[in-house]
Amino acid sequence: MPLRVWSDVARYGLPGFFLGLALMWGTANGRGTVAQAQTPPPAERTRMPAMTGGETSGTLAFTSQTAGMAQLLYLVDTRNHAFAVYRIDPTNPKGTVKLEAARRYQWDLKLAEYNNQPPEVAAIESTVQTLGQSAR
Repeated sequence: MPLRVWSDVARYGLPGFFLGLALMWGTANGRGTVAQAQTPPPAERTRMPAMTGGETSGTLAFTSQTAGMAQLLYLVDTRNHAFAVYRIDPTNPKGTVKLEAARRYQWDLKLAEYNNQPPEVAAIESTVQTLGQSAR
């Protein structure tokens, strides 16, 4: 039985591992940067909330498993406010990498709300303002 487990690791885990290494090597060789913490200038530090790990810049990469044998690779470009999701199918003998989704999320972050369940942001804001005025 342990041989079967190692066989599955070699068949399914190693391709993802080597793809991750290739992506990391490619981004570290001038085509981008691996996510690194940066210390903001002193003027910015006073305006920023405390964060564990600090602000990152560059490209973040991580993977997750799907319900089947496929893996999802997420690439997040924190400089350009964009991300991409790739599906990696290890069951295909040739191996496949398919772009599932890509998006620039810069403008998404400017929305006050979208596709939310009640209560809406405007209703909460109104309630808080009404309570604030009655407390005075």
